Amino acid sequence: MRIVRLIRSVIKDNYTRCLYLLVLVSLVLGFMVVADYATTITSNTTTNNITTNSTTEVLGANTSMIITHPNDTIYTVAEPRPKVPTVTITAKPSVASGYSYRWYTRTWVDYCPNCHRYNCLLINPKGVPERELTCKYCSSDFCGVVGKEKYSWSNVYLRSA
Repeated sequence: MRIVRLIRSVIKDNYTRCLYLLVLVSLVLGFMVVADYATTITSNTTTNNITTNSTTEVLGANTSMIITHPNDTIYTVAEPRPKVPTVTITAKPSVASGYSYRWYTRTWVDYCPNCHRYNCLLINPKGVPERELTCKYCSSDFCGVVGKEKYSWSNVYLRSA
């Protein structure tokens, strides 16, 4: 109440009062817009949404994270891949495929999709001329170029590293 009396005593005419009231209302609305913007940024950060220049990208659990800089340059920081054993082989295609019959070098995850074990693939233990990968536990044979199991009816493939 004292503030209102103080303002009325300082501001004598109605025109000045309206002008000050307009300035006061615009300041309050400006503060509300800033507060709403801060709330939006906070909610985007907590839900892994990042908004830059009206586009939103939703990030998954194991994807890269985008960090924005004030000059709108986007930097990408990649998360490290989990370490899995790999096996590299130089071989010729030994299953029906579109590859020409020449030497290729491929890297595969050292994992057998049939017996579900890691560190089990051996490079050409049977001495096949094209070279192949063989599981030491279940004896599954895989083409070193395509990664397909060497049975015509099989639809099992190795995972590329």
